Amino acid sequence: MKKLKCALLGCGYIADRHIQAFQDCEHTELVALVGRNPERLNSLLEKYNIPKGYTDYHKLIEENPDLDMVSNALPNSLHVSVTVELLEAGFNVLLEKPMAINAEEGRLLVEAEKKSSARLMIIQNQRFIPAARYMKRMFEEGKLGEVYHIRTGWRRPLGMMPSDTDLMGGVLSDRSWYNKKAANGGVLRDLGVHLLDLAMFITDFPEIESVSAASYRKFTANGPVDPELARDMSEDMCTALLKFKNGMSINMEVSFGSMISEEKLFTNVYGTEAGVERTGDDLKVILRDPDYSYKVISANLKGEKEFKNCIHEFADCLVNDKPVPVTAEQALKVIEILDMIYKETDR
Repeated sequence: MKKLKCALLGCGYIADRHIQAFQDCEHTELVALVGRNPERLNSLLEKYNIPKGYTDYHKLIEENPDLDMVSNALPNSLHVSVTVELLEAGFNVLLEKPMAINAEEGRLLVEAEKKSSARLMIIQNQRFIPAARYMKRMFEEGKLGEVYHIRTGWRRPLGMMPSDTDLMGGVLSDRSWYNKKAANGGVLRDLGVHLLDLAMFITDFPEIESVSAASYRKFTANGPVDPELARDMSEDMCTALLKFKNGMSINMEVSFGSMISEEKLFTNVYGTEAGVERTGDDLKVILRDPDYSYKVISANLKGEKEFKNCIHEFADCLVNDKPVPVTAEQALKVIEILDMIYKETDR
């Protein structure tokens, strides 16, 4: 079986997961890695026995015209500009979320894909977990009835706050962009984009009507934030209420770190015929009962397709000529809502 020749851009926190997924996938061969920190780059090349390493992605493009797939895991501000170059060069691209820092940039990416012969997929991995597939199917089959509200959240305790630097494989690496406004960091673009995409995906991307939101920067990894420094920092918590033209609403709360006891990841869907409660990887279904007000059953997820990584999903699309499951057009709708939230919270 001919394997897809692949490269990864970015040696940050998520790089190990990408590399392991490439090496685990039957359709892919990771032949090159790009990273700006030579020490971190060389550490990963040696650890995973990757043949080629570059500190400049332009050199990767120049020397490897036969690449079948490139994964862009660079910081947020480099998602669109670099991906446009890759698409123009004819490379299929798997792009980390968020697909863009704002809708204006996102539209440039949509247009670039239309003009290219290559394909693009955005990493929105929450769609592929078994619980998400189950919820989506219940919606499509009408088993939920009218979905009128979704409550969702991804809240982390203070011990999970992203620090400005971190030891990655024994190498001190810069992660400061997570916490900087100027670098387009923030919890909305890191965690909120996942929750919004999942809720929109389940309900077939309804049209947004209005947004009410509030955001905060109260902590750093080292403790309470200096109010003067907070002005230049991206949000560490956000809460939003979204209303849609079809009458549905979404209540979302995300935090990098706050005064809670443990990490909580959940999506609760309220329907007129049934409800679902997703907590982590578990799913409960709430149904009407003739003898009692309601009954709760645990969803049987054993028959659902196991999810490994979006690299496997995209490679399967390329090898078997399948439609891409997460399109730039869909991701743009999520970015448009993030723009509305930022506009509301920046007042």
